[in-house]
Formats: sequence, C-alpha cells, structure tokens
Amino acid sequence: MNKKNIAIIGAGISGLMLGCILREKKIECTLFERSKTISEYGAGITISPNGLLLLEQIGILDELNKSSCNPLSVCFKYSSGALIKKITSNEFGNILTTNRREIIRVLFNQYQNLGGEIIFNHQLEFYDEKVNKLTFENGSSYIANHVVGCDGIKSIIRSKNFNSRETPDYSGYSAWRGIGLSDSKHINLYFNSNSHIVCYPVNNKLETSFIAVFKDKNKNQETWRREGTHDELRNDLSEYDSFLQSIFKSSSKVFKWGMYVRPPLKTIFKDNITLLGDAAHPMLPFLGQGGNLALEDAYIFGSLCHKFQSNFELIQQKYQQARLQRTNKIQRMSKQQAMVYHATNPLITRTRNFLLRNTNIAKIRLQDIYAYNAIEEMNKI
Repeated sequence: MNKKNIAIIGAGISGLMLGCILREKKIECTLFERSKTISEYGAGITISPNGLLLLEQIGILDELNKSSCNPLSVCFKYSSGALIKKITSNEFGNILTTNRREIIRVLFNQYQNLGGEIIFNHQLEFYDEKVNKLTFENGSSYIANHVVGCDGIKSIIRSKNFNSRETPDYSGYSAWRGIGLSDSKHINLYFNSNSHIVCYPVNNKLETSFIAVFKDKNKNQETWRREGTHDELRNDLSEYDSFLQSIFKSSSKVFKWGMYVRPPLKTIFKDNITLLGDAAHPMLPFLGQGGNLALEDAYIFGSLCHKFQSNFELIQQKYQQARLQRTNKIQRMSKQQAMVYHATNPLITRTRNFLLRNTNIAKIRLQDIYAYNAIEEMNKI
C-alpha cells in the first residue's frame, strides 16, 4: 500500500494553490483528483487584491495577467442600465477578472514545474482516520500522514468525517451563468427587485462573464453544469437592458442551478484532517470571495506546514485561529449582501440606492474585505 506525506483531495483552486506552496517549501505532497484530467467549467472569477498578492507571491500573477483583464471600475446600475454609482479601480485597488479555466491552468502548470505529483481519476470513497487510510472508488488505497480536504462545496471528507448536517437547505435563489461578448471594460452590477446581475470581461477578446441570481420558488438542482435554454433565461431576466440582453444572446451556452446553503462548521479540522476552501466554508457568491478565501486558506496552511514541520496538531490549531474568524465574517457579510441586493420593500431599495449614490459605503465595504493580507497575518504567527 502506497504511503503519502500530505494527501490533498481535490485539484481546484485551494488544492492546487496548497500544492504550489508545499512544493515551493520542498514539502512532499500528492494531489488526488476525481476527474480524468485538469478541467474546470468555463465561468468567470474575480480575484481581488487579497488574492492577487498571493498569486504574485508564488510567481504566477504575470502569467495569469496575459489571459485576463483588469476592469477599469465597478458600475452599480438599475435594471434599465441607468447608472447609480461608479467606483474606479484607483479607489479600491487592482482587481483581476478571468476565466476559472485560466487560473486552474496556471496553478496546475506551476505545481508541475515544482515537481508536484497528481493522481487523476481518483474519487474518494472513504477516509479511515483511525489508520490514516484513504480508499478510492477505483479500489486503490493510500496511507497519508495528513489529509487536506479541498474537494469543494460537496466535500466527501466533510460529509463523512465531520458529522456535519449535510442536507443542504435551498436558499430561495437560483442562478444563471454564461460567457457572451461585449466591449465593456468594467464590472457592471445591476439591481432589480428580485434579482441582480454581475458581468465583467474575462480577457481582451471581448468575452464577458455574467452571473444572474434571482429569487425562485423552484428548487433547481445544485450543479453548475446543468445547461438551460436562452428562452428560459430571457423569461427569467426580461427586465434588464439591451446591453445585457445582447450578452445573453451571444452566449453559446447558458447554465442554471439552484443555490443551497450549509451551516458554518464550528471547527475546520478533526483528527488528521483539515478543510480548505469551499469544503471548509461554503457560501453564497454575493461577495465574489470564494476563490480568494481558497487562496488565503492554502497560503496560511501551507506556510504553517513549513514553519512547524510535521507537527500537524499545532498546525491545525494555528490554522483555525488564523482563518475561522475571517471566513465566518465573510459568510455573514455574504448573507447580508443577499438581502441588500434583493430587497423588495420600496423604502429599503430607495435607501440602498441613495446610500450607494451619495456615500462611500460601497467602497468602504470593499476595502474592508480587500485589506486582508494573508502574508502579514502569517508573519504574526
């Protein structure tokens, strides 16, 4: 039976980032990925300053910049397209928008360049923490000194080893996503009474990602890969302006899914297991911080592994102390943001729009999130 030092379950953003950090520190690790190859759905992702500094730290930001975009501003708009407020990039710091495929590709290449090992076509079936044994659906098994769950919102590690309530609750929201075409160089955030839409360029080829979240009584399936129809999309989002309608029309494929919530964990480690990214703190995407928190988690945990060597009990304690308050805060803020975006009371919506237009509340809120510096936090430990 093969024995591994650190086994990372899942080759998404948190798993690949952790692999890069560990290999850079000459720490042996192995990534196990359920797919046959590195693959990621075509969807946009926003990397804010708190994530960008970590990509720069591991030396891949310049490469990612080649296939990404730096929006000029964030524009808050009514569904009609009328402008409420514009915040320029100079006011809140640099933001990078890209396709998820690109950040996965760049992280994977970096991991391979650092000599990282990855084993594909391995879907985890069970982990026996008593004997540190990983068993996969294909019949293979491994012994690992430590297991890191980076296997996403539907984490097998979390559901089977943390005794968490794994029946997710429907949030009351469904979402559409797709990638169309536009010449906009801005992040555009549209409000309507029961929905909101965010769209932004993902490269310099006019490709524009959109995600539309709306209140929906239908409990749609929780999967990003369910393809919908353009007619269904237009029916759900008919009140939005011609600019958005043209992006919808130019999207070759559109996808619709239901959004579900899971209660926060009281601890993100147990025995010989540590959780990172969406496996540790799944959240609704109202702040665009899921990928950034995954980068932060991986940087902190990987750096702790280097600082405290193989003292995983101490590493876990320090990791939770460094991360749990931060991630719980972002989870709470995301829920609050959902209520702000989807307010239906006319008085509340008028107040929201007035504050956006006449105060710096949006900029202050963004700066509060973006100001977190994982490198500085690690230096304090």
